Amino acid sequence: MTTLLTTALVYRIDAPGEQPMMASLFEMMNGALVEGEDSCPEGPACKLPRRKAISTVIVGERMISTTNENFVCVTMDWWPKEKCDYGHCPWHNSSMLSINLDHPLLRSAVSTMAPVVLRLGGSLTDHIIYEVPSTSGKPAPPCKPIRPSKTDPLGFEGGCLTMARWDKLNKFCKDLGCQIVFDLNLAGGYETKESDPWWRGGSWKGSNVKAFLEYTRASEYPILGFELGNEVDVRHGVGAHVPTKKVVSAFVKVSKTIKDLWSTAQVKPLLIGPDSSVFDMEWYLEMAVELGHHLPMVDVWTYHIYSLGPGSPLLNPNMTDHMLNATKLDSLHVTVDKTREFVQTLEDGGNKKFQLWCGEAGGAYNSGRNLYTNSFISGFWFLDQLGTMAATSHQMYCRQTLVGGFYGMINITTMHVNPDYYTALLWTRLMGRKVLTATVNETRYYGEKDAPEYVGKMLRVYAHCTHRWFLNNHGRKKGSVTIAFINLSTHTTHHIRPQSVAGGMHPGPRAEYILQSPRRRDKHLGLYSHHIQLNGRTLRVVDNKIPNLPPNWVFDRTAHIKVPPLSYGYIVFPEANNPVCVTPPIPDPWKHPVEAEAEVKKRTQNHNGHQTASSL
Repeated sequence: MTTLLTTALVYRIDAPGEQPMMASLFEMMNGALVEGEDSCPEGPACKLPRRKAISTVIVGERMISTTNENFVCVTMDWWPKEKCDYGHCPWHNSSMLSINLDHPLLRSAVSTMAPVVLRLGGSLTDHIIYEVPSTSGKPAPPCKPIRPSKTDPLGFEGGCLTMARWDKLNKFCKDLGCQIVFDLNLAGGYETKESDPWWRGGSWKGSNVKAFLEYTRASEYPILGFELGNEVDVRHGVGAHVPTKKVVSAFVKVSKTIKDLWSTAQVKPLLIGPDSSVFDMEWYLEMAVELGHHLPMVDVWTYHIYSLGPGSPLLNPNMTDHMLNATKLDSLHVTVDKTREFVQTLEDGGNKKFQLWCGEAGGAYNSGRNLYTNSFISGFWFLDQLGTMAATSHQMYCRQTLVGGFYGMINITTMHVNPDYYTALLWTRLMGRKVLTATVNETRYYGEKDAPEYVGKMLRVYAHCTHRWFLNNHGRKKGSVTIAFINLSTHTTHHIRPQSVAGGMHPGPRAEYILQSPRRRDKHLGLYSHHIQLNGRTLRVVDNKIPNLPPNWVFDRTAHIKVPPLSYGYIVFPEANNPVCVTPPIPDPWKHPVEAEAEVKKRTQNHNGHQTASSL
């Protein structure tokens, strides 16, 4: 067995007495936000002596998790242009009800990322009426547009999805190569009362939802899955507090409708829920108990997470620290691990295998924050969250949003592509389904026995078998491994030198994708820039086309991998010969069993004939 080791030479300014969680803030306060070791601005931190250190990154040969083939999912929301948070109104015409689906840059962004899952939903899901007549001949219910409200908890009332618009959304995905996950109205099927806008009672009236599902089935739209309700937790729901029994009652009815309508289909849509707004073990347990023998009808357990807190600068003044602080990034594991353990408990109690999705994540809730969740600095929390979710048995991760708000990957007013889009696109092309162990250890200063613990913690790494996209485009298929890296330090430069356990040079040539903020000669400077550089080249959209993202190929086996301060990115080792990545890929869990079995059989035959095309 061979385990991939990566040795790193580390340069940093050593601040005496510096604490791990304070390192980045200490250096930023002293004017030390730098793009490389040759461009340190004036400030006390720049006058400290540099130190050299050696670290080791270990990529193992054990698969710890798997993801769906299309792990990164993107979202569109309902919010109208009147949606404002903290004095800003960043949604414009980005609502799925009004956005120009024919805009060439929007279409280019989606088709370039394809195949990709597009999740249609959001906070106003439980306001939406579907303008479709029922099969019994009854006319469609009153369908009014979304408009501001002084009494609704979310500040809006109404909401109408016409079938003409639904047709256009499906054609959009058919043309561009995306699969739809659609969030259905749950809370709207219950009675309300003026004295308590969060209250929901009575029996669930799901005739409008049923009519919508019937129309969708008759149109033969290949919907990947249906969510039911958006953050309707009985104690923490953002727009409604629906009792657990009533949530389950709606799930049972919708499950039966889907089963009946798609009874002759080879593949039926997944049923997804509960879309909780926070981790609430008490509510999760209530859901499991109420579902009882109905539990197997749920295919995907999903929840939402906004780990950076509110988007308000007044309520959340330390967002930079949240993004660059290793200890705070690690705190995400508390929620993630508890949710994974709960789902594992459900699986252990029966014969059902659930998928676990992060159904919505945008960093900061209430529309994100300008210059943070739409700029270069956003990539630190975003890439770290992708790596964490994949390593903890999450099959899919839905980024809020593709367009809309200050967390949109595309700016709807300028149609500019923000940095996180490129981070997500590279993930879909480089990080395969098989997740490997990856750790940083044995960090020491050069010529010394050790180094402060935070020196190693500033470098964060995640490893996967390389995605088929890269392998099919570059033709190297020897157990290829991709490492995603994040360098949180402002003055630490890692020069990574791969080697095997035996000490030989390993694993050969590499493809580097190093992402940085634009340098000083560029007018868009710094962590808060809406631009990003790949291997020193600023990425720009020309003629509404996503630019090519070529790697920096390094064939010199003795050359170090230079990871600059405050950078993140990916490194592909096509000839790593990792045994996990040499074996045939496993079936995608949301493919039909017959289809998946045929796919695995075909790939196994190709592998035995030495023609395998993937290290997934």
